[in-house]
Amino acid sequence: MLKYIDSTLRKFRSCFSREASFHWFVIIILGLMVRSDHLGATTSVMRALSLPARCYEKCNHFFRSDAWSLEFIRLAWVQVVRHVAPLIRYNGKVVLVGDGVKQSKEARRMPAVKKLH
Repeated sequence: MLKYIDSTLRKFRSCFSREASFHWFVIIILGLMVRSDHLGATTSVMRALSLPARCYEKCNHFFRSDAWSLEFIRLAWVQVVRHVAPLIRYNGKVVLVGDGVKQSKEARRMPAVKKLH
């Protein structure tokens, strides 16, 4: 699994003009993958990876850095997804597969629902 994650994240290296920014990108992505709380991107990544407090400003600076562009990362992401999970076509149309499972609501009272039962 680690080799797969490493090879996937390496495909984003060309999106960054600085090596340090790419390293912070990898740290933040891994932190987002393993975090258990959703209190804030930087805070939850720092907590999930047990990074020292002195790294907080550096991690926070990544989001304001000029060393990368969201558009380039988005384009790289599209290329990675196309490579890993190509679209299946049947008679020229894209096939999407879903399980069709629907969960019923069990509660008697729900917010924004006037009358359920």
